[in-house]
Amino acid sequence: MCFACTNDLEEVKAITQKYDVSKDIGEQIKIIYSDSALVKLTIEAPVIERSNDVNDPKDVFPKGILISFLDENKVATSWLKADIAIREPKKHRMTAKGNVIFYNNKNDKLQSSELIWDDQAKKIFTEKFIRITRPSVGDTIYGVGFETDQNFKRIEIKKKIKARLAAGWISG
Repeated sequence: MCFACTNDLEEVKAITQKYDVSKDIGEQIKIIYSDSALVKLTIEAPVIERSNDVNDPKDVFPKGILISFLDENKVATSWLKADIAIREPKKHRMTAKGNVIFYNNKNDKLQSSELIWDDQAKKIFTEKFIRITRPSVGDTIYGVGFETDQNFKRIEIKKKIKARLAAGWISG
């Protein structure tokens, strides 16, 4: 009995190519976060790249993200949208960048180039320029530096405040 075989080198390379096991990639994802059996928020994104580094795990959302913050009845009360986001679980924070919009069910809207969400403190903040519009009262507020709770109810602007209120412009 005599056997012979030949191998196409390109076929062998395709079969034995190395895979990058340092990260997992998912598409059209939805993540549901709960605390004490209560759903607190959902994250939706077209792509997630999850780093498998045990010492420094990261979730990168390179094609955008939508976070919906829910009340105790599982009803969304505020949302955060961004072009890019990086979640660092060990630091309990997510940094959203690009065209970042944070808004609530009253149509209050914050726009910035960067927002940081601290999931442990349940706060959203930035040191960047911000613009807040509140159509229900006719206000537009500008400033640098901002902090709020994740329901966008209590607002603190750090400096360079300028606002167009229903009564007119103010600066501070």
